[in-house]
Amino acid sequence: MKKLNNLLKILTAQVMTIAIVLTLVEIAGQLYAYSNPGYEALSAIPDRTVGWRLAPNLEYVHTGGHWYANEFSVEIKHNSQGFRDDNRSTKKPPGTTRIALLGDSFVAAKEVAFKNTPGQILEGLLNNQNLSIKQNQNFEVLNFGIGGIGIGQSFLTYRQYAQTFDPDYVFLFIFVGDIWRTISPLSAITNNIVEPHQLKIRPFFSLYQGNQNIIQTLLGVLNFRLFHQILLDLKIQKLATGNISFPTEEEYLNLTNSLKSLITEEKITKVSENLNQSSLLLYTPEESDFDEFVRLQNERVESDMGKDRTKVREHKIFLLDLWGEIGAGLNMLNQKFSPELSMKEEFDNLIKTYGPRNSDVFSGSQDFPNFEITCFINLKVLETLNRDIINESRKFVIVDASSHLVKNGRLPANLLSTILEKYCKVNGIGYIPLYQPLNEAKRNGTKTTWPKDGHFNENGYRIFGEAMFQWFKPIRNKSAQLMATWKINL
Repeated sequence: MKKLNNLLKILTAQVMTIAIVLTLVEIAGQLYAYSNPGYEALSAIPDRTVGWRLAPNLEYVHTGGHWYANEFSVEIKHNSQGFRDDNRSTKKPPGTTRIALLGDSFVAAKEVAFKNTPGQILEGLLNNQNLSIKQNQNFEVLNFGIGGIGIGQSFLTYRQYAQTFDPDYVFLFIFVGDIWRTISPLSAITNNIVEPHQLKIRPFFSLYQGNQNIIQTLLGVLNFRLFHQILLDLKIQKLATGNISFPTEEEYLNLTNSLKSLITEEKITKVSENLNQSSLLLYTPEESDFDEFVRLQNERVESDMGKDRTKVREHKIFLLDLWGEIGAGLNMLNQKFSPELSMKEEFDNLIKTYGPRNSDVFSGSQDFPNFEITCFINLKVLETLNRDIINESRKFVIVDASSHLVKNGRLPANLLSTILEKYCKVNGIGYIPLYQPLNEAKRNGTKTTWPKDGHFNENGYRIFGEAMFQWFKPIRNKSAQLMATWKINL
């Protein structure tokens, strides 16, 4: 009996100790959270052309989506046009070369101070290292990034806003998530005012339905049948047995390289020629949904956001949050040290996103259209944007991060990068493989993204800005050579 009492005393003491420790951790966590609050901001306003853009002249603190600022806390200021940039005059100053930078949240770069955004890094490098062959030449890099937009909306942003500032160069940031936004009317931008469904307020694009013969021709040219057939077979296997026999890492790399080898300049030339014969259709936001978006956002601002369109996020139980982070960390470690688990997750994702919904291997999945057709629509948007830019005697440059910012599978991200590179070469568009220095930094142990938020950190945005700067160097060298030749001929 005495031993039992002693054991109960020991257990009670241990439970009390654990309870005290957990209480202290919770108190410390709450104190940290109160000192580093998370903010929710309605930073975007409805825009009937683009879908939405940043609210003009808005100032707020951006802390990401977490309930407290556990990765960054950045003061944000929008200019009078509704972009994260300095106020710029529409008329270009004399002796100034202008670069318009288009894209999504990776261009807006709200996770870092304004001076560390890619556009500002590029502007500083261009002005400080004197890349111009003209004396007293000044460079301006205008940021037209809007969070959550796709390639199609970037095209509309150029026509509606960037074009009026008379840029000499137009840079467009792309990662694989952007191609799906081009073809979908839905957007998560409405999630903070209406749940659980999203409103159809995004303008989206497609190829004219009368161009079905062209689409079939394009599918035959690129011909990723092997990729879709493998996913269809694995999908059938999973439905029948509950499991899939996924390949090894080496086999997956071989498959990726085999499919990439199908993307030749000759094929992309044929794709471009056929796309040139097709028509691009623009679908504007549904009137009822757009009006509802406007109404609901106004109600939200008036009810609990105020004129500054910002509020402190509600506090949660810190220990539960900490437990979730520990679980996520352990899952990442398991993937790192268990190639089989990592490959299983990769193929589960591929099947869910790209697995054909029926026996037609090009039918696309239940929630995602066929990958190649999605690429063709985006290439047609790029063709149209490039035509606009060329007609205005400007230069178009694509900044591609697809093979680094992987979403829904490494293989499709690699295919997209290869398609974009070949397409740019065939059509005289500048191309920056941003994924290469980002991947190199990752291999060297340099973190380029915030672990939870997923956007670039200071390292990632610095690499982004420097990669654009490096693209200008050959132009400067070539211009200098031409100038030297001209002087000699004189």
